[in-house]
Amino acid sequence: MKISIRLSENLHFIAKTRLFNDIHIDEPKSFHGTDLGPSSVEYVLIGIGGCLGSTLTFCLKKYDIDIEDLEIIVDGTLSHRGPLKRLRLVKVEVKLCLTTKNTEKPKKIDECINNFKEHCVVSNSIINGLPIDVNVVHE
Repeated sequence: MKISIRLSENLHFIAKTRLFNDIHIDEPKSFHGTDLGPSSVEYVLIGIGGCLGSTLTFCLKKYDIDIEDLEIIVDGTLSHRGPLKRLRLVKVEVKLCLTTKNTEKPKKIDECINNFKEHCVVSNSIINGLPIDVNVVHE
């Protein structure tokens, strides 16, 4: 899985992946950006919520449980940490508000609710300390 990100201007970047060629990444004006897209931190939160939502949905669909509504609220807390007071994402809270149409399978619904988190690649990668290798090629 590969993506490409290119600087557009200021702190605005445009990413490409698979069939999506116009994914904007920017910082808010309060962080010296131009507000032309979500920030990188917001994309991390979107990734966490999207992954948890898709794994829960996949489990429910596997048991033919219809979803009436699923809203995922992801709240990330930023804080300055360490002796150099670097800004870090220090906490993420996720709330999934689920309404199902058919309630005749309460055991299967409970099974999905209790187990779906184990299948989210994004949140489990973060929780388990995803190693990231960074290399800069200066031409």
